Amino acid sequence: MALPKPPDENQGSQLQQIAKDKIKNAAAKKGRKLAKKIAKKGAKLALKVVKHAVAALVKLLLSLLGGVSLPVIGIMIGVFVVIVVAFMVSSLMFGTGTGLEGDELDLHKYIVEQSEGTVDMDDPLQRPYRVPEELIAAVIQLDTVKQKDEDEIKELIRTMADALAPEFMYDDFNEWTETKTKVCEDGDCGSWSKVKRKDKWVTKLTSVDYWNGSTTFTHTQRTTDWKSKTKVSYRTDTWTETEEYEVTERYPYVTYENGVRVIRYRDRVVTKTREVEKSKKVKIETTTKTRYQKFDTSENTTEDYSTFDAILNSNGFTMNDKRVVEINYLFADGQMAYIDWLSGMGSGFGNYTGFDGTIIPGEGVPPQYMPFYLEAEKKYAVDWFVLAAIHFVETGFSTHPTMTSGVGAEGPFQFMKCTWLGWAYPGCTGGLGNASIPNEIKTNPAMINRYNGYGRDANGDGKADPWDIEDAVATAAYYLSKNGYSLDQRKAVYAYNHAGWYVDKVMKNADKFKSQATYVPGEGNLPPATSGDFMRPATGSITSGYGGRWGKLHAGVDIGGGGRTQAVPIVAAADGVVVRSYLSSSYGNCVIIRHKINGVQYETLYAHMTHRTVANGQTVSKGQMLGNMGNTGHSTGKHLHFEVHKGSWNINKSDSIDPVLVVPF
Repeated sequence: MALPKPPDENQGSQLQQIAKDKIKNAAAKKGRKLAKKIAKKGAKLALKVVKHAVAALVKLLLSLLGGVSLPVIGIMIGVFVVIVVAFMVSSLMFGTGTGLEGDELDLHKYIVEQSEGTVDMDDPLQRPYRVPEELIAAVIQLDTVKQKDEDEIKELIRTMADALAPEFMYDDFNEWTETKTKVCEDGDCGSWSKVKRKDKWVTKLTSVDYWNGSTTFTHTQRTTDWKSKTKVSYRTDTWTETEEYEVTERYPYVTYENGVRVIRYRDRVVTKTREVEKSKKVKIETTTKTRYQKFDTSENTTEDYSTFDAILNSNGFTMNDKRVVEINYLFADGQMAYIDWLSGMGSGFGNYTGFDGTIIPGEGVPPQYMPFYLEAEKKYAVDWFVLAAIHFVETGFSTHPTMTSGVGAEGPFQFMKCTWLGWAYPGCTGGLGNASIPNEIKTNPAMINRYNGYGRDANGDGKADPWDIEDAVATAAYYLSKNGYSLDQRKAVYAYNHAGWYVDKVMKNADKFKSQATYVPGEGNLPPATSGDFMRPATGSITSGYGGRWGKLHAGVDIGGGGRTQAVPIVAAADGVVVRSYLSSSYGNCVIIRHKINGVQYETLYAHMTHRTVANGQTVSKGQMLGNMGNTGHSTGKHLHFEVHKGSWNINKSDSIDPVLVVPF
């Protein structure tokens, strides 16, 4: 729902005045104390600037000087350097506590306290995800320049810490143990026992959302092989047996010798029995087999600054403010790709406005509205897919039953009457935007001009009607442009409804509509098609080849061309499937495609593009557009970084090959 904001005119002169005001306030706030600290730490801090913030400083300087006349550039550079160095030094001090004393040291301690309060510092799993105190310090520098008092600054610190505090999700997993046994006695073995299971439930972290992204932990179960352990023991068995034995006994007998009676003896063997105790030593081998259920953990991290951006938007931060925040944080040894993320996810879309070719919308975007979106894009430099996303979020592409909200917003793009006509209209002053306005006044272009409204008569019928789809699309584009769309797309969309969730929803759908559309560029910019397996991914000359560069492998070739303003399409070098389409802090807008060519797998990588027109899992044809040549990520100028891997891409680039071996450059 579009809300009012005064037009932003004479941007160049405003930048100059803002710069002068900021340096004046910074000097008043920091004074000699800050100057002494800067001088004291100058050499070390200069090295930090060179190491961590040169690229960001250059981008910020160029953005500040854009559109400013040459006579004032020297003054602007001087002002810029003083402001940024003051911000960076102050941010570093408040983030680390170095060189602070008194109230300033107390404020640093408060920042640390709020930072550590965002997680359980006794939990080693949570501790790495706390909101960095250097980040909080990087943000509050702009508010100290705005001369907010200490209570207001502390409130901002608390707000940031609370809003950016990570959210942890846990689940329970059973790491059970199973055992079975078998006993052998002197080699005579019995059967295995029944398997016994002992449960062991453990809690594992499954996901965490934090200030600059999210990480999902996938715990994949696996059962280990049985492992055997044999214990040898001995047992002595005793028993009683009946035993026969022979005994020689002497028996007397009588005989007569010469008539004389004589007793004689003779031996006789007699068999007898007796009980005998026996014993035997028995070898007992007890074999226990054990196996476990284990979990292999993998991480999938997505860089996402949506929450962070929403907080800065709600506190009135401009795009240049956001650039300064990033520089401050980089200067304090922080890692951040916020501005690059904005460039690919809702704050520029990579200078994509005005595609030179034919755009065929993907499923879900009604094609009958495309001429209106594209005409408004051409006139007001607002991306068609953002207009389509607002149309979808507001009224489901004009399918809502009444298209009138509970607060009086009306039409396919849900404009308040006073926003459309102008808040200077007598019935709107001090109201909520739903004044009773005669239709002949509300739709009269002259009245809209008189009361500084936003309504546009796009079809030239003499009426600017919020219920006319062509007028509504044009007015939405005009409203976004007047709210600084060219400088900060997310902030402009925030002005449309003043809600962070709204910005996220619009930008998510905008990115989907952009990626699912088919783009057929003008023939003049396309690389020549070839009959082989591979073709050139872009026109232009190779500016850096494959091989060693700056002490490490440059695993591809760089292709430059088109100058700073000309759009240079990037196309798929061969038929394949998109395995990754993402925004990388180093590669910028990047696409990786997997190919099967003559039974061999290849993967090609396309980096630093202004935008991406394909999504993960999408099948692409050789010569299909992927995006435009750009300067996103770790890049010092507009170009395409192109890699070919025989196998799969990996972080060590171990399967990379020189692209010129397979691509006809």
